[in-house]
Amino acid sequence: MTNQAIEQDYDKTVDKWQPLCRKPEKSIGFIDTGTIHLQDFALLHGGKLNSVELYYNRYGSIHKPALIVLGGISSSRNLHEWWAELFGEQKPLNPEQFQIIGIDYIANHHHQYPNLISTFDQAKIINELLEQLNINRAEAIIGSSYGGMVALAFAHLFPQKLNKLICIAAAHMNTQKSIAQRQIQQQVLELGIASGKTQQAVSIARQLGFISYRSQKELEHRFKSHRIIEQQKLSYELVDYLKYQGEKFAAKFDIERYRSLSQSIDLHKVEPKGIVTEALFIGIDSDELVPAELVKETAMSCRGTTQFQIIHSYYGHDGFLLEAEQLANCITPFLRNTL
Repeated sequence: MTNQAIEQDYDKTVDKWQPLCRKPEKSIGFIDTGTIHLQDFALLHGGKLNSVELYYNRYGSIHKPALIVLGGISSSRNLHEWWAELFGEQKPLNPEQFQIIGIDYIANHHHQYPNLISTFDQAKIINELLEQLNINRAEAIIGSSYGGMVALAFAHLFPQKLNKLICIAAAHMNTQKSIAQRQIQQQVLELGIASGKTQQAVSIARQLGFISYRSQKELEHRFKSHRIIEQQKLSYELVDYLKYQGEKFAAKFDIERYRSLSQSIDLHKVEPKGIVTEALFIGIDSDELVPAELVKETAMSCRGTTQFQIIHSYYGHDGFLLEAEQLANCITPFLRNTL
């Protein structure tokens, strides 16, 4: 595969992480883009973060019902970029219909002070944001992947502040296989920090992660199986693609942030019986990272009224980024019922 082909293929995956400090684009429909500051923030598992800043974007009109929208660990507050196919007029995330809030997750950036940040901590700081924005109750929180975990934690902690919950490709707990894989990634990141080879470590960890984000069927069909042997070195088309993905990610993503948010996923555990909010759960049939059956188990264990829907995807866990039409067909009717 040529570099140009890889570049074009990469762009189609929508697997991007954008800088934190883009200037607002008026055509997108920003109300404001800014930060809230907390002098210190106590964490669930002990310790605290000092001088915390939460970056956020708000789109639409302050007079419309609020939607909080959260993505994976590499997503950002720029919802109009990483979930562009679901954002805009005539789409589920419609700034003409809602005021829509996106955030950049908080993370621990200091390796010598290993404070663990949980999904409950992310939920609590989102609540701080809502209070500062004078939003007493949100119409819905919509979370996919890690964002779905945070959404579950928010619904558990603050049911009185939420009408609806939409949880996509996330569950109340992790599988042992996914924990093991992330633990290996974190060991790679630790080695990178200790050796000073941070970009190489982030690249390798991301490559390992990418394999779990995509289905085996896609990888088998998409890449040729023949070996590439040059100057006594062995490689494969998939391996070259993974290296490309890893290097692109490493150029943009901080190693401490990656490590902190990966640990946060491993810490995640929510008691479903504590969730009373009306909820929609969406699983992906080819998801090997968060199996659809586990998402269904979470949905069936909640005390509130829940729906479970499954979408069909060739892409595995990344279906939450790439199956916009199916997701829209699930999300739009669920939100519209109370408008």
